[in-house]
Amino acid sequence: MRAHASAAERKIDDACGAIDRELMGLLTPEIRKHFDLLRVMVPKNAYSDAARARFCMNEAFSDVLTGIAKLTGEIVDEQVAALPDFVPPAVETLSQNAPQSVIALRQTIHSLKVVSDLAFWWEGNASAFRNAWAQLVGKMAEKDDSPPLRSIAGQLRILEQAIEKAEPLDLLAVSLQAAAAAAEKWENIQKHQRVREAIIEALEPLKDLKHLVGAETARSITTLSGRIRAVLNKIRLKERFLFEDAALERKTIKVEGSFEPGLQIDALMVANTSWLRAILWAFVFALREETIGAAGSNPMPLVLLDDPQVTLDPRNQRKWAQEIARLANAGSADPFAMQLIVTTHDRRFFQFLVDEHLLSGQQGLVAPLNKASPVVTIVNGTNVDQLYDKAEADNDDSVARQFIAAIRVYSEDLLKCMMRAESTEIADMSLDSLRNELKRLREAHVAPFNRQVFKELVAMLIGGGGKEMNIINETHHKDNETLGVAQAVDIKRFWDNQLRPKLHQAFHVYAQFEAFSGEPRMFAWRENVIAFPAGHRDALKALTLMKTGIAAAAKSDGRAGDGIVTLKEWESAEPIKLFNHDVYQLAAATLDPVAGIGDFLIVSNYAPITKHSLVVATFGEQILARRHSETDLHPTMTVLTGQTLEPHQLPQPVIAPKEKLQQKKIVGTLFVSHVASSPPHMVDHEVVAVNDLGLVEKALANARLFQVQGRSAEPIALDGQFLATHATSFGPETLKRLEGRLVVAVDETGERYFKRLHVHGSLVVLESLNPDGTMAAQLLSLDGSHGLPRLTDLLEVVGVLFELPDQAKKG
Repeated sequence: MRAHASAAERKIDDACGAIDRELMGLLTPEIRKHFDLLRVMVPKNAYSDAARARFCMNEAFSDVLTGIAKLTGEIVDEQVAALPDFVPPAVETLSQNAPQSVIALRQTIHSLKVVSDLAFWWEGNASAFRNAWAQLVGKMAEKDDSPPLRSIAGQLRILEQAIEKAEPLDLLAVSLQAAAAAAEKWENIQKHQRVREAIIEALEPLKDLKHLVGAETARSITTLSGRIRAVLNKIRLKERFLFEDAALERKTIKVEGSFEPGLQIDALMVANTSWLRAILWAFVFALREETIGAAGSNPMPLVLLDDPQVTLDPRNQRKWAQEIARLANAGSADPFAMQLIVTTHDRRFFQFLVDEHLLSGQQGLVAPLNKASPVVTIVNGTNVDQLYDKAEADNDDSVARQFIAAIRVYSEDLLKCMMRAESTEIADMSLDSLRNELKRLREAHVAPFNRQVFKELVAMLIGGGGKEMNIINETHHKDNETLGVAQAVDIKRFWDNQLRPKLHQAFHVYAQFEAFSGEPRMFAWRENVIAFPAGHRDALKALTLMKTGIAAAAKSDGRAGDGIVTLKEWESAEPIKLFNHDVYQLAAATLDPVAGIGDFLIVSNYAPITKHSLVVATFGEQILARRHSETDLHPTMTVLTGQTLEPHQLPQPVIAPKEKLQQKKIVGTLFVSHVASSPPHMVDHEVVAVNDLGLVEKALANARLFQVQGRSAEPIALDGQFLATHATSFGPETLKRLEGRLVVAVDETGERYFKRLHVHGSLVVLESLNPDGTMAAQLLSLDGSHGLPRLTDLLEVVGVLFELPDQAKKG
């Protein structure tokens, strides 16, 4: 019976489950979606909760429109009391012993009955809920009807009307606030203005002094003229152009000079820069003397001069040094004496001061700032000599030992300055350790310690200095009573003749290396991250140029340039191919006057780059068009310099290691800036890709090449280079088109000229290209007027080819 009971129970469960699934399957998707909500719903409570959630608990109403939220609650309470009630059917009670599946099925059937009854109930009562909602929100049947005041829409309408009426007040409030701020600002300005007006009123009596001040200034400058002349005679060699007078004009000081007595002219018109700078120095020193004389004492004894020799030309540096040393060496009784601090990098000027004019005082070497040491170090060498002089004068052995120790300290300091970038431990090393480290750096070929002077210095420090060097290298001079003045004499001789000159020579080599080359371990050279633009190599390779003759740019074999061109035609022209070349457009004024912005540059992908070659180079993120320079002093470095006709636009040179550069030699230019579109301005891009290849083809296809002989066209076309020309149809249109362009002009006598064309009516001016002014312009005419030869033909010069392709390296 138990087995039959279990089987019967399973059948009941299966039957109930099947009935349940079949009943739920009869529901529509929308009812099934909300079935759990509908079977327990109390309509009037659901309406109340929804209305309150939307219009009472929403932040816009609960925090801002609180009055509407309160009114909504009151209206909803009234509506809920009046809305019809839904009474769900009663639940039938089953025996507790009934199977669970039967209980679940009966609950499903009851829920379906509730939803069914709710649906029928809603058909008859839905209008009451809709009307309640419309009454709450104030939705009217007619659009033009005004919503009742006791509704949400009615309350919002009242708020809108209030806001509309309050808008002018809002604008007024904004205007009042702005006016208050402006008034406060005005008051602050007015406060300062009153102070200024009070100052002006207090200074009003001083206006009458301006004439006195002007007169006194003019008198002072006139009085200074004599002093200026006296100082100028001390610091500058006499020349034909002599200083005469300095006078005050309206806003400037006029300096006058003369070539002959009695004939004075404005110095600015004829004087060179060195002469004018000497006048400025003379004015400063004359003013100092005048001030000291008027004060009766010297209120400005300290004078600091930084490289004063650079303002004068080399021939006057000796007299300049003589005057500086005279004032610095003057005794305390001299009222014009000065306490001088002078720094200079010019060894010749230093020798003028110290060796020739015996400038007394302390001397030292300056180690400049760098990344390894952000502090300027001054190594004082005069202290060493002073200790020896004192030891010799007093015959004092203890001072002699101090002298020997000072040599050691001085040597250590100089070596530390030179090697401070190599290690953080350098600062704590002794002389013995420093010489071993210097030897290691030299043997490891670390620049600049691989130079010959460091090899000689290491040899001297290690053993080549003999017993004197061994004594200097001892660490306890003060405790060694066997050392005295006798040993100091020998060490002084070794110091003056061998060790100090070698140390100073090495220090200068190090300083020059750091100034010009830098140290790769301290200066992070930029890696190349940019490539050359597209150069249209295949298109250039397809073009053919015709080498047809020689254009001599001077009559007398290039010795006297006059711009006259003679053409020697060849019976058969030689075709030329640019078989491995690229073309770029110049985007910066770095190659003036050889090429201007917008012109095209022809570069070779194989030609060797030599000193002073024009190149296109990539370095870091830069694409440069510069002149390649090298120095024998720093053979591993390349300096890329720009050239421009405007000095204030001169680009900064780029210094880079050779291995960091990629360069292509510029072998030609095409003068197309007048027809090509302007190149885009891109930071650090001095050349860009050529967009209009048709201009290149038009300029080079079948162009006739003439070799230049002579120098009258420098720097645009040099001796041995080639003019790329096109034949033209001579006429007014051609003259107009070639105005200001480079041409080969032919006159009626057969003379030919390579010059720049300018037309003024019937007069033709052929402007010389050489900048030194030795060649005059050539005048021709279009109609034979003015007794001038008549212009009969023109060849247009479209470019210059600096060198022909090397056919041996083709491909």
